[in-house]
Amino acid sequence: MAPVVALSGFMGSGKTTVGRLVAVALGWKFVDLDEEVERRERCPIDQIFAREGEAAFRRVELEVLEEVLAAQGADDGLVLGLGGGTLTQAEARALLATHSTVVYLALSPEVAWERVRGTGRPLAVSWGAFSALSGRREGAYQESADLVIDTQALTPAEVADRVVRSVTLS
Repeated sequence: MAPVVALSGFMGSGKTTVGRLVAVALGWKFVDLDEEVERRERCPIDQIFAREGEAAFRRVELEVLEEVLAAQGADDGLVLGLGGGTLTQAEARALLATHSTVVYLALSPEVAWERVRGTGRPLAVSWGAFSALSGRREGAYQESADLVIDTQALTPAEVADRVVRSVTLS
């Protein structure tokens, strides 16, 4: 199987932006897991949450992750932007540990909040809940990471460069 780099982190960490840059730099395919869920369900994530709840969303997210990884060919690399909560699922952590290098794009809840508040994300409606959610997810991000990059003082291009260097050196 070709290499897979999975970018993890909380909302606003830059998984999609950095992922696209890394994919271009490496000449690999980029897949945004949230976009794949929306495509499969023909519905935005906030509507899935409202209609079916988070548990149903997580089930679909895991199925889509399994499909993306199963479709990975032997020749081309893949950069995968995970959803912010993907790693809350033990099954997802196990799949990614087996099939990818996980890069945690770390940032403080305060910086993440500044980046995402008012964007309509279903889990970014109040600072208190947002901050608490960040804290609950931190352990899964750290535990799953093969590489941690503190993104707070870096531009997306600088973060992408660090990811590319780590991938090409390993």
